[in-house]
Amino acid sequence: MAVKTIVTDYTLPSIREAIIELQEIESATDDIWLFSVAQNPAIELVERKLGRKFANISNLSCFPYDPARLEGVDMEEGKRFGYYDKLFCSSHWALKSAATAYPQHRSRLAYTGFPLDFSQYEPYKNISKQANLVVFNQRFSWERLPLIEIELARRLTAQGYEVWHLYAPVAGNKVSADPRLQQLSSIGQSTGLKFVPNPTKKEYLENLARAAAVITTSICDNLSVAMLEAITLGAVPVAPNAMAFPEFIHPDNLYPPYDLDYIEQLVIKQPKRPHAIEQYAHEQVLARYLAHMELTDPVR
Repeated sequence: MAVKTIVTDYTLPSIREAIIELQEIESATDDIWLFSVAQNPAIELVERKLGRKFANISNLSCFPYDPARLEGVDMEEGKRFGYYDKLFCSSHWALKSAATAYPQHRSRLAYTGFPLDFSQYEPYKNISKQANLVVFNQRFSWERLPLIEIELARRLTAQGYEVWHLYAPVAGNKVSADPRLQQLSSIGQSTGLKFVPNPTKKEYLENLARAAAVITTSICDNLSVAMLEAITLGAVPVAPNAMAFPEFIHPDNLYPPYDLDYIEQLVIKQPKRPHAIEQYAHEQVLARYLAHMELTDPVR
């Protein structure tokens, strides 16, 4: 049995080369095609080729605030989802949302979770916490409500907290390639929000490990890996009681969406509770993948 994994690689010298390669691939009935992104238009090049086809749903443009939706990009989800035997969802929320938007594809949807190798975080767990450090480790983007983040930073700074936004720099040292968001980041800095660049994953994890509390203001998340990383490194999570967050974060750490007063109080109280993150251990997630692909016995 051959497994053909399809990724979107924009670093190729020519996208045309990738297209030709896909068109020339010959497959057999027992082959497996695995797409990293279900909406990848490459599926249309191979949908008639032999073999079963699977893909991950990493985002959904049926969400009103999905970046693709906000930017007016048609992902053609309703059509492309129909080319797969199974579609793997990182959260129950994503599965439910996809099933509601595309009921014709309900039988194709399966929950897997997102695989995390928790051992990669072990070297950072001994880093000392900074008691007054509050971190945002989400993307600085429209669907993460940057204005609310900036206002929270102003409030928390006034309470004596140090507030960081960890980001991977783009185009030099910029927070965002979007000039409007870059301008907002300058406004945020004037209110006390410190933007900390992290050129490497190592630097990011070192900075994240120092946080006493980590906040997300997202209104569009299939599953927040950023919040899972924060919990793994011992930070107190503060997240909206919506989307996939209740699937792995204790109810005491969830706030009514948009309620800034509630968020502020959670940061002050910092409730330390157990969180159900073990379900994302890569061994468990892989077992679900294999079961849905009918390569092993079913698992929960």
